[in-house]
Amino acid sequence: MAIMDAEYISQTKGPRILGVFWAFFSSMVASYTILTTVNVVLGYGSHTPVLMERGGMDLVERILVINYADFALGIMSFTTPKLAVAALLNRIMNPTLFHRIWLWILTGSVFVASSICIIVLFTMCDPPQALWKVRLMSEGATCRPTKILVGYAIFTGVLSAVVDLYLAIYPTVILLRLQMSLKKKLALCAALGLGAVACAMAIVKCLQLPGLYDKEDSTYGTADLVIWTSVESNIIIMASCIPTLGPMYEMIRGKRSWSSHGRYESSKLRSDTDRPIKKSASNDRDDDILMTTNIGATGSGSQESILNSDQLQTEVHMAGKIHRTDQVKIEYGTRPEGDHEPRPSW
Repeated sequence: MAIMDAEYISQTKGPRILGVFWAFFSSMVASYTILTTVNVVLGYGSHTPVLMERGGMDLVERILVINYADFALGIMSFTTPKLAVAALLNRIMNPTLFHRIWLWILTGSVFVASSICIIVLFTMCDPPQALWKVRLMSEGATCRPTKILVGYAIFTGVLSAVVDLYLAIYPTVILLRLQMSLKKKLALCAALGLGAVACAMAIVKCLQLPGLYDKEDSTYGTADLVIWTSVESNIIIMASCIPTLGPMYEMIRGKRSWSSHGRYESSKLRSDTDRPIKKSASNDRDDDILMTTNIGATGSGSQESILNSDQLQTEVHMAGKIHRTDQVKIEYGTRPEGDHEPRPSW
C-alpha cells in the first residue's frame, strides 16, 4: 500500500456531516440522524485506505452496510414529506377535485420512483451483500454497472426537484391573488414556498450522485451526497410543518393557553360572552391571523374564508348560536292613469 501523508490521513468529512444532521435534528427523522452519527463515529467521511489501515476490511464493510441503510432512509426522508405537503395544500388551499387528484399524482409519483430507486440499489449485486462485502467479488459475485444506479438516481432527483418547485409555485400564485395585507402575503408565501429552496437543494444533490462511481474510496466520495440529501429532506419537512405552527405561535405570544384546561376555559368564556367582534387598529390581530388563514374555493375563484375588516365592523356572531339571514326583494311600479282600483290595506 502506498505511503500516505499526514494531510491525507487527517482528511475527513465526518464533522461536516454531523454538523448538518444535528443542526436539522429538530425536524429530521431521529433514526436517520442517529444512524449517520454512529457511522461517522466508526469512520465514515474518512478515506477508505485510512480506514483499512485503522481497522481492516471488517471496519470498512461495517461502515458501508450502515451507509447503504442510510441511503434508503435518506431517500424516504425527502420523499414521504411531500405527501404531507400535498395533504397540507389540500387542507388550506381547498383546490378543485381535479387539482386534488393532480397533487396526489405528483407526490405519489415521487414516492413510487424513490421506492423503486431503493430496490435498484439493493439489487445491484448478486448476492446483495456484495454491495458492502467487496471480497465477494473475487468469489464469483456479480454487479450491474454503476451507471444504472446513478442514472436512475438522477432521474428520481430531477423528478423530486420538479415536484418541489410545483408545490412552491402553486400556493404562491393563489395567495398573490387574494385580498390581504402585504405582510401576510409575504409570510404565507415564504412558509409555503420553501419547496423552491428544496428544489435547488435537490439539483445540488444530483450533482453529487457521480460520487457513487468511486468504489475505491466510497467512504469519502459519497459523503457530500449524504450531506445534501439531509439538507433537501429537512427543508421539505420544515415546509410541511411551518404553516401548521399557528397555535404554537399564539401560545408563545400569550394569545392562547398552553394547557388544555386553560383553552377550555377560554373557549367557554367566549361562548358566554355576547359581545360583538371589534376591529383592532394594532398589528397584533394581523399577526394572529398570519398563520391561521384558511382559503376556500368558490365558483369565481379563491377567497379567504375568514372575515374581512368590513364584516368585522358590521356583523355580530354569537358563539354557540345559529343565525339565519333572510333576503327580501321589493319591486314596485307606477300605476297607470285612470286606474282607480282600491288599494289593499296592510
